[in-house]
Amino acid sequence: MTISEEQKVAAVHRLGVMSERHPELKRRVADARLELAAVILAMDAVDERIQAGEKIHSLQEQAAVEQAKNAHAQALADLLRGEH
Repeated sequence: MTISEEQKVAAVHRLGVMSERHPELKRRVADARLELAAVILAMDAVDERIQAGEKIHSLQEQAAVEQAKNAHAQALADLLRGEH
């Protein structure tokens, strides 16, 4: 699926409007984004340890990234829809 510039502009407008109307949902998106960033950094740290020769697996960290991505996507969807 290709997103047009018009669709991107509409999304930016919708995010702005809904962020103003629902600051609590905007905070949820920000919190979810921070959580996602933290788990990505944790996964990268484990990957660096693996590359350095440690015998560990990053499956737990990869799963945490997937969960955080899903939580972020859900928080964003809730904001766009104005759902609590």
